[in-house]
Amino acid sequence: MTEERPVRRSSKVKVAEFLAAVGEGNVFTKLQLFEGVPGVAQADRRMRDLRELGWKIDNYKTDPRLQPDEYRLTAVGTRIDLGEQPKETPRPRISATRRREALERAGHACQTCGMRAGEIYPDEDQTAVLSVHFIDPTPPVDMELSNLRVECQRCNAGVRGTGTALSAPEEVLARASGLGSREEKRRLYRLMQSGRQERDEVDLVFGEWLRLGREERVDVMLKLAGVLIEED
Repeated sequence: MTEERPVRRSSKVKVAEFLAAVGEGNVFTKLQLFEGVPGVAQADRRMRDLRELGWKIDNYKTDPRLQPDEYRLTAVGTRIDLGEQPKETPRPRISATRRREALERAGHACQTCGMRAGEIYPDEDQTAVLSVHFIDPTPPVDMELSNLRVECQRCNAGVRGTGTALSAPEEVLARASGLGSREEKRRLYRLMQSGRQERDEVDLVFGEWLRLGREERVDVMLKLAGVLIEED
């Protein structure tokens, strides 16, 4: 008698089963997700894939009440863990025109950290690459600019270059409230309203300097030191 082999379930199905057990309206952490689907290496990515099947999962970017490592299951989509077949819906695409408008609105800079496209991160020799993505990709997807966000590869991954998790909302508020002067707080508030960093000429020149080769950077830095000595 031939022994029946167990049916292998895909990683996405396992994640859907975990989320269904969490239940709509409940919060869970990234650690709980990975512990809930052992053996699935990229459980967070499989979870994002479920959004295309109608699953609505909020994070700290869409719900500021959540911590950087927290998620909330807002709506259950197609129950592929129960054998439901997803409806054939085309994957939403951001048009070239809309993508350009989003980049122009953001000043061609990451809306999270302010890095410009092509700038080299100060802490490592890596160039910032910008991408435009949906804030809420749940079908039917809202194509308005208000649902688009420009981020560099680091911020889109949800971590800083050092691998440290992003600051919690309480920490950000504490630092904002602790700024030295009222003018600094007002400037920060204006930045929050605009959704992008204001960069002065010094920041722009520094970004151009970072894109130079190592020897060229040293040469420019030493020559600028000579200019400063002459002006003293």
